[in-house]
Amino acid sequence: MTAAASLNEVVSRIKGPASNYVQAFEAHRLHLHASGDTDGALSPRQRVLVRIAIAVAIPCREMLRTCRSEAEGILAREEIEQAVSVATALRAGAAVAYGRLAYKYLNGDADGAAVSSAVSEIKRDRELMTQFRRSSPGDFDRLTKMLGEMHKDGLPLSKLDYELLAIGCSTITQCVYCMERHVDAARALGVLPSQIAQVVHLAVSARIEASFLAAEEIL
Repeated sequence: MTAAASLNEVVSRIKGPASNYVQAFEAHRLHLHASGDTDGALSPRQRVLVRIAIAVAIPCREMLRTCRSEAEGILAREEIEQAVSVATALRAGAAVAYGRLAYKYLNGDADGAAVSSAVSEIKRDRELMTQFRRSSPGDFDRLTKMLGEMHKDGLPLSKLDYELLAIGCSTITQCVYCMERHVDAARALGVLPSQIAQVVHLAVSARIEASFLAAEEIL
């Protein structure tokens, strides 16, 4: 088995008209990963944490290899473990939020086929989630207890770090309910709009990076 190609190796193969797009992407990506600290920016440590969580949420093994190198000398093992765990919890949370729709269809709601993934119907969604919980209460309670382990005090990452990772993962999973909850929590912790913007930009860039890496076989 040959070793997986790096992002630089993959994009360097693109020589035609699309190379202009690749060059623009590389310039943007390198700027996002710049190590200098400025007011309102993510710290180098936060950037690596966010990238790890995003890479797990996609998921992209090749990107995680790069993140492992980026984390050396910056992150403790316990912080990496929590970042990975946060990403798995957010993937699960997005699935739970989407899974409530099974009860919309089970109830035969007339507008079931027109469910929007971009707009939350808070009251109705809570009713559906209650049906989901009551249908298998033991499983639901164990699930929520498991996910709640990532919210406890005394964990390596700060509460704000956790919310930044959660916002990045929510961008990847495209879960409006996770996004609402974690942006609200981050706002209460004093998050800056520029920090949220950088997290979202890192997620968008990671999507492109992962897609190029996935295209290695054909390039």
